[in-house]
Amino acid sequence: MPEKIKNIAVIGLGRFGFSLAVNLQQLGCNVLAIDNDADVIESIKDSISQALVLDATDETALREAGIGDMDAVCISTGRDLQSSILTALIVKKLGVKYILATAINDLHKKILEKIGVNLIIFPEKDMGARIAYRLTHPTVLERIEVSPDVEMIEIAPLDWMIGKSLEEIDLPKRYGIRIFAIRRGDKTITELTGSTKVLKDDKIYIYGRHSVIERFVEH
Repeated sequence: MPEKIKNIAVIGLGRFGFSLAVNLQQLGCNVLAIDNDADVIESIKDSISQALVLDATDETALREAGIGDMDAVCISTGRDLQSSILTALIVKKLGVKYILATAINDLHKKILEKIGVNLIIFPEKDMGARIAYRLTHPTVLERIEVSPDVEMIEIAPLDWMIGKSLEEIDLPKRYGIRIFAIRRGDKTITELTGSTKVLKDDKIYIYGRHSVIERFVEH
């Protein structure tokens, strides 16, 4: 995944694609939304950077729309398997480095994998917000909302944390958040002390208020 997703196209504005596009825009991305339904484009155009009525299987139209310049492209064409596969082939041909797509079944997933799609999603209700967060926070591996204000995240160690002890890192003092567990290989360490060190390949579990965690992951 690119270090930071800034310019992204969302092709197909069903429930998932619409939610993803709007959430990405709210998280600071420049979003290009594409759909062949003019009414859908009309309903989203004021919420994102740009919205176009296009046939996503038209290579010339996608090239002229600037798809090849995007940091990432999401293909979310509902249950139209043929359109999904053809669009993925075109987007790959146009040189997009990071492609994600929705799949309707395991066969669809396998085909998308062979094309070279980087992330394949089986959409669920309200999944768009979750994927939007993941794209704009590549160091965050998983996020769970405990309440509207509090969340837990699983994160790869930030560079400045590697090799340091929890006492040196001191997240409670710096940010007001806490590390409550570290996964190291197959072992999960829950009995943490100030001398516990963070290693490069660890997975860190952190608990705190959403606004504070946002500041931390942007550090």
